[in-house]
Amino acid sequence: MELFKVFIIQVLFASLPVLLVPSLETFVRKRTPRLLLRHQGDSVGIAFTWASALSVLLCWLLDAGSPRIDGHLSLLPAGMGILYGVSKGALPIVAFYALVGYLFSSSLEIFYIVLEVAALLVLALARSRMIGMTRRKRGTLFVLWMLVAYLPHAAFHIRETSLQGAEAWSVFPKIAVEVVAAVAAGLMLLYSRRDVQDRHSLSEQAGFMRERMIEEETKLQAFMRTLPGFALTLDRSARVTGINDQAFSALDKRMPGIAREQIVGQTFSDLMSAAGSRADPLFLQALDVAIRENRNVEQPLEFQGRKFNLYLSPSYGKTGEVNGAVCSIYEVTEMERMRTELESMNRLSLIGQMAASVTHEVRNPMAVVRGYLQILQGKSPPEYGHYYKIVLEELDRAGGIIDDFLSLARTKTEMNEQRTLRSVVEELWPLLQADANLRGLSIRFEDGADGERMPMHPGEMKQLVLNLARNALEAMDDKGELVISTEETEHTLRLKVKDNGPGISEETLERIKQPFFTTKKTGTGLGLALCAGIAERHGGRLNIESTVGEGTEVTIEFGKAEKAKNDEAADTVGSSSKESSV
Repeated sequence: MELFKVFIIQVLFASLPVLLVPSLETFVRKRTPRLLLRHQGDSVGIAFTWASALSVLLCWLLDAGSPRIDGHLSLLPAGMGILYGVSKGALPIVAFYALVGYLFSSSLEIFYIVLEVAALLVLALARSRMIGMTRRKRGTLFVLWMLVAYLPHAAFHIRETSLQGAEAWSVFPKIAVEVVAAVAAGLMLLYSRRDVQDRHSLSEQAGFMRERMIEEETKLQAFMRTLPGFALTLDRSARVTGINDQAFSALDKRMPGIAREQIVGQTFSDLMSAAGSRADPLFLQALDVAIRENRNVEQPLEFQGRKFNLYLSPSYGKTGEVNGAVCSIYEVTEMERMRTELESMNRLSLIGQMAASVTHEVRNPMAVVRGYLQILQGKSPPEYGHYYKIVLEELDRAGGIIDDFLSLARTKTEMNEQRTLRSVVEELWPLLQADANLRGLSIRFEDGADGERMPMHPGEMKQLVLNLARNALEAMDDKGELVISTEETEHTLRLKVKDNGPGISEETLERIKQPFFTTKKTGTGLGLALCAGIAERHGGRLNIESTVGEGTEVTIEFGKAEKAKNDEAADTVGSSSKESSV
């Protein structure tokens, strides 16, 4: 019974590598610098090597301090340590086994210990090939190796029995039991070791995935913070989970002193309410579509007269399910304005090309028609003079339209004079006053440009002022007032034409610069297009602001940089002319 208890303890000691590896692996992973580990599995290998060495020592100590056990199991943990420990620990385990065996064995056992050490050495040398095998094949070879390695030990007991005068065959049942026990313990160790390795692999994979998720989340937050425009991450309940710097700055202006942590966790609707606004229903609908249908959504938005583009993309959780959305909002007000201007310029260019190619072919027949009409008028009775007058006026009107086409076709204008905007208005003032008086309207001029000169084509500039003024006069009812003014800033000169007429709706304002668009019963719709073209040729830009029921203000802004450039060019030409004359 005593021998049986000791044998059970021997099996328990032989199983120590599997029992101790989880704790030792955690200790090794925490204490061993990560740079010393070639890959994630080395912490398990180191733990297995040390646990195997300890198991070998305990098995030999138990064997030395107990009645002789026919077949101690120290070979089993030694073999497991060689096969499943770190590669650099294989030969040290063989040496350790030889040392412990020498210290704790009798002189009769030395020869058999040498044979066991040789078997361990063979396993150590074959380790590199066995590691590349499948688990099943490697386990089978290890069991076969144990049977072969156990032969020296069995041979020793047969010889010892013979020396004691007993029959050699009497020890065979004991040897068979010991071999079966050793193989059973070895198989248990193999399967337990696989379980430990699998659990470790799963733990490593989970840790790796956790690190990857943290890394990806950090990258996402860093990427979001550097995004232009406003960027937010929202969960399925439209709660804010992240915000970039630009969006935070915009909210901080409306809610001074707010911390980023106070924003995260609020619903988008509550956040907008706290900022003194409200969540656009289109935004909430687009968010719902992006999450529910798991697709990217693009939605145009308008807020306080400004235009934005909203982009929503689903975000995913650990298991791949949609857990929210990444939202980015870009303001496109200026881009839309530039696009509209570009389309207008393209239309003007097309019209100009058509006008340049058709105008001369139309003018010549019209001149012939006008000439013959005048001849016929001289030979016709006086009572038909009224009809000739109407026809000639219509021909003149058609000629005016052709002139407008030619103005649209013109891409360059010779800025041959340095004049003030005041001088242009003063030359037109009698004509404008007479036109206003005929309509029962008042007109006044405010000069704030302080006599600043600019390079211009006087004829085109007069046409610009006259067209804008007449448009304003035609738009007003009785007792309206037209104000023409000039302003000067550090970098610009401005000409303003303001009326207090009925104003222009937003829909009309978007199309008003388009050629051939008009709200008048008569007219070609080329007036404002011509004005915009003249302003651009003079380095300026035409802008219209209007409020329904209050009136309209047209502003043309000219850059002083163009003036300085032209002045410099004029001075250069002047100095060159003087040098030439000298």
